[in-house]
Amino acid sequence: MKTTIKRVFVSLVVACLMVFANVIIAQAGGPYYISEAPLTWLSGSGTPTSVSTSSCYSGTCKYMYQDTGNPATRRWARTYANIYQWYVYRPDAGEAAARYWWITYRNGVKDSWYVNVNQAVSKGTWAYLGYSDYLPNNYGELRLSNQCVSGYWCGGLRVYWDEMRYLTSP
Repeated sequence: MKTTIKRVFVSLVVACLMVFANVIIAQAGGPYYISEAPLTWLSGSGTPTSVSTSSCYSGTCKYMYQDTGNPATRRWARTYANIYQWYVYRPDAGEAAARYWWITYRNGVKDSWYVNVNQAVSKGTWAYLGYSDYLPNNYGELRLSNQCVSGYWCGGLRVYWDEMRYLTSP
């Protein structure tokens, strides 16, 4: 009888540990969300205008009008380590094409690329920006400017900074 109780107890402990480990591993990869609220200024002039509207992912987002003279570049807060896939939300109010700059850092060395996203199409959805094969990495960052994107109409449209999300490689 004692042996049976011990076996059941050990089996329950092992089962609980396995469930706990699976939950931790599944959550280690995200998705993680970063709001546009604390954007960091990097270059250019002007300040994004905040708007509160249901067309933005969390009810608020920021925008600046397209600029060909001295466009402003802002970045979202930095990510956790081992950033793997990036997404950005296209608000329902989106009008312009935007050029995102995705950067991952590994021991002081950076890997980066640009992705153009037309914010005027597939509104209210997540745009997939790609994945990093630069793994492992220490962290990543996503940047956006209100500069006009070559090949798209540029007539003073709004470029939006809205929520971004990412996954990590566990």
